[in-house]
Amino acid sequence: MVPDYMIVRPRIQDKTGVAGVLVLPVLAGKVGLMYCYRHQLKKSLWQAPAGFMEPGESPLVCAARELREETGLMSSPSALRSLGTTFPDAGLIEGSVALFLAPCRETKKSVPIRREFGSSKLRFFSREALSDLLMSSTDSMGAATAVAGYRYLGIAQQSFSHEKPRK
Repeated sequence: MVPDYMIVRPRIQDKTGVAGVLVLPVLAGKVGLMYCYRHQLKKSLWQAPAGFMEPGESPLVCAARELREETGLMSSPSALRSLGTTFPDAGLIEGSVALFLAPCRETKKSVPIRREFGSSKLRFFSREALSDLLMSSTDSMGAATAVAGYRYLGIAQQSFSHEKPRK
């Protein structure tokens, strides 16, 4: 134990240490982000839907639930694609965040179940616009959102580079 050192320990974690999730919703080839006011920072940040796990909940089920609750969009847990995990602050927080890509479908009832304080509705970005936002948002994007965004762009680039050229 290090004296005078603060550790934030999430109440619920799975056996691998995952305490929360972040979901990049993709609808019609575009990624959805919310511009959320964070009172502790006194500023707004671009963030993907995210949240903490409930007791006994897997990261996949949590991600599908958070997506539905915060955006109204639907994606089954089996459709989610892992973007790995990240450590929001490895020197402070004892836990990781599982990152997911969610191919979504919109329904007539695609409204958030609960809108969190300071959040906004989704704004959708093309790959190019997301790349521009990631490169220009030096202090207006959550770290886990940035990691997920870069990983998504890497996957998208790999997929694009393996396609056969059109004649």
